[in-house]
Amino acid sequence: MELYIEGELEEHRKLPHRKVLFAILAVLLATGITIGYIVYTHFYSMNHLPKGNWFQSSASPNQAYNLNLYRVNKGGGTNSPSVRGELTTVATGERKNIYWGYEEEHAKIEWQDKYHVSINNNVLDVRTDIYDGRRE
Repeated sequence: MELYIEGELEEHRKLPHRKVLFAILAVLLATGITIGYIVYTHFYSMNHLPKGNWFQSSASPNQAYNLNLYRVNKGGGTNSPSVRGELTTVATGERKNIYWGYEEEHAKIEWQDKYHVSINNNVLDVRTDIYDGRRE
């Protein structure tokens, strides 16, 4: 009988340590996920780019897409201007960023066919591709 009680007490003493360990792991995991989300949205996501000032537009040969380019100046002497390319699907009005030219001030647009556009010699399929100069 005493062995059973001692075993039960031993198991009962381990329980608080497991709860504390689980709580610490849960907090670390939640913190890691939050930091990862913030880093992704601010440094890798094309959805959170600065708006900039419009400077050029070009329509696809079949008029299904319209590409607008914006010059982004973040201010200060240490930041170089960048170019953001926003593609609009004419039929739906859907907009998405497909181009981020880091440290670029000007852009040259050439449509190669109804789905392929060259922006500063970077050829993109507007249905699937993106160019992000931060990743080079």
